[in-house]
Amino acid sequence: MKRGLVLFLGFLLTTNLKAQEPPEFFSEVRSSDSKEKTLTITHDNSAPWGIEDSICVTRDKKDIACGIVIATDTQLATVQISFEAEELSRDEISNETGDHLQLTFNFPFPEKGDAVRLVDRNPKLNIRQLASELRVIDSFKETAGTISNAGTSTPYNQLITTKPFLPTSNLTVGFNLIFPTLEYQQSFSTHSAVGVMPLFMNYSVGEGSLKGTGCFFNYHYYTEDPFNGYWGKAGLGIYGLTASYNGTEDSNVAPAIGASFGRRFFKNEKLNFGFAVGGQYIFTSTNTGLAFNGFIPSLIVDIGFAF
Repeated sequence: MKRGLVLFLGFLLTTNLKAQEPPEFFSEVRSSDSKEKTLTITHDNSAPWGIEDSICVTRDKKDIACGIVIATDTQLATVQISFEAEELSRDEISNETGDHLQLTFNFPFPEKGDAVRLVDRNPKLNIRQLASELRVIDSFKETAGTISNAGTSTPYNQLITTKPFLPTSNLTVGFNLIFPTLEYQQSFSTHSAVGVMPLFMNYSVGEGSLKGTGCFFNYHYYTEDPFNGYWGKAGLGIYGLTASYNGTEDSNVAPAIGASFGRRFFKNEKLNFGFAVGGQYIFTSTNTGLAFNGFIPSLIVDIGFAF
């Protein structure tokens, strides 16, 4: 009787300990690009991948490549490979001169189905909860959990999908109304950029005209990424203008302000398009009798190249 009770209690204890064991870590390569040195890998349910996690891909219990996570979404993570292991192959070659041994070094690149192991977690993501606790098995958008990030509490689905900011430039050419435009922009945060834009003007005002060149220094705000999303622009500029009216000309230098709102989007990784509406106000006065109130509407259409 006592022996049976001891065996039963031992069985319950063993079962309970097994139930409390953490699930085995599992992640694998879903796709690979040997030219760009990138992979997509599946998430492990116990702790989904985060930005800057370090991983290695294994084949036959050997590491063949290692890298860091650079982006994630609800299903997969993207890895940039930074190290590839050399592999030595031995081939016996027979020809007229006899048998030879040929040694070849190559770098096996990860393929679909290769296993992925964790090397090191991003230290900023220092608290990892089970996926079931975060309710992210079905969708990251439904998560209610948070993790600690440098002493602040950030929703997990926001932190895990954050892309690292890399400063980029964008050169655009296009038209404002019928006038050609050229602008160089430099991003300094995920949403902000500054730009310098030379301008040429030939604007008809009644029976007269305003002609000249100028330059604007602009601040740009993008709602999504640098040079992508809804787009607001505001700037300060200066013009060198010549006003013509009834055969009389008057030249002066005039400051100006401008603002516009629109949308910019990428066609591919480099090529982007933008359109916006707004206006400029030029602080000028002429001695020609030209009736100019200072306001010029803006209708911007341009094409950009990011680099």
